[in-house]
Amino acid sequence: MPLSPTGWLLLPALVAAGCAGASMSDEPRWTERQAASITTVRGMHVRAVRCRGLGRHEARNDRHAYTRFDCLAGTRAPGERYDTVTVMYVLRPLAKYERPHSAHRLTNVRFIGGPGIP
Repeated sequence: MPLSPTGWLLLPALVAAGCAGASMSDEPRWTERQAASITTVRGMHVRAVRCRGLGRHEARNDRHAYTRFDCLAGTRAPGERYDTVTVMYVLRPLAKYERPHSAHRLTNVRFIGGPGIP
């Protein structure tokens, strides 16, 4: 059965939508808890306060999985007994989550507070 003129116009849009969805699900996705398990930022040991998923999510075992996160962590400057430095960063998973040393990339890293840190 031949396609109508409207069908020919819709066909490229349907193909593009199908391909876009397939490539999106191929990107590594982690949960917010997995993202918060990262404990090192630029060589400093940190304790994540929170990691909030950014963008669209995918449901996994009653949790949402994301391709990037906005994270807030704390660390202490050398010689300090408590956290004196705030660390803000965007985390992007590069591979499937295995454990806190899973492949990831950090961008927009900012350190605020502590001696010698503006």
